[in-house]
Amino acid sequence: MMNKLILNMIEQRLSVGAKKYGENIDVDDGRNWTVEALEELLDACVYIAAEILRLEKNKIKGELKEND
Repeated sequence: MMNKLILNMIEQRLSVGAKKYGENIDVDDGRNWTVEALEELLDACVYIAAEILRLEKNKIKGELKEND
């Protein structure tokens, strides 16, 4: 079940990319795909860190409310 959900998410991202750029991925367009992937992963690290901080902040707020 989970694998199918993951495959669906990948298919959706490929569809978004095809609509945005008007084509399927062009492996010979001159981009350095390793650098592209690294930049995307670094962005993902920022997003995950922000989400963790938000969750921790909300958890602390919830604990403070419980102790009032």
